[in-house]
Amino acid sequence: MNSIRHVIAVACLATLCACATVMNTPHSGFLSNYSGLMPGIDGSSASIRSAAAIDPTRVTIGDIAWRAAAGADIGAAERHALLSQLCDELLARVRELPAVPQGRPVVLRAAITRVVTVSPGLNAVSALLFVVPLDRGGASVDIEALDPDTGKQVAALTLDYVAPLSELKSHFSKLAPAQLALRKAANDFGALLRPAPELARNGGV
Repeated sequence: MNSIRHVIAVACLATLCACATVMNTPHSGFLSNYSGLMPGIDGSSASIRSAAAIDPTRVTIGDIAWRAAAGADIGAAERHALLSQLCDELLARVRELPAVPQGRPVVLRAAITRVVTVSPGLNAVSALLFVVPLDRGGASVDIEALDPDTGKQVAALTLDYVAPLSELKSHFSKLAPAQLALRKAANDFGALLRPAPELARNGGV
């Protein structure tokens, strides 16, 4: 019995080590430009903020693409659901933008570039052995806003998100960590569509 518990423990720890590094992905190539993005404090994201106010009534949705590598245990229906969620989350964040009749128009593009699912069964076992689930899961997302006339990048975000242990319930549902990642990506990107206060006071560029 002890040997079985040891094997399970080793397997769970191996999964944990894999999850700790699996989201560190290179640029997907989806964004039109990566050179201006500034890395976040923890290194899990990089972004550039709009320098001028966006008119939410002049925001359109362009490509919402699946760029995740083959091999993930994700069916066509699950892929469609994740892409639909990302689109819906972005639209919700656009609706939250303040009215700016003189603001600029933009086209939004987004891609899910990686998804790591979790094994509810493995997490149930690891929770019994270690108190916490070890298979964490998450997703990587690229989003940008482009000027519809020039194609110039107005705002952009790359995010590699691993579900934190504080989101306990998500670790017992296959796609829940990825869904959390999509929500966070949309929320973070929505903030980038609002210019910094000092830029707004000066009218942006």
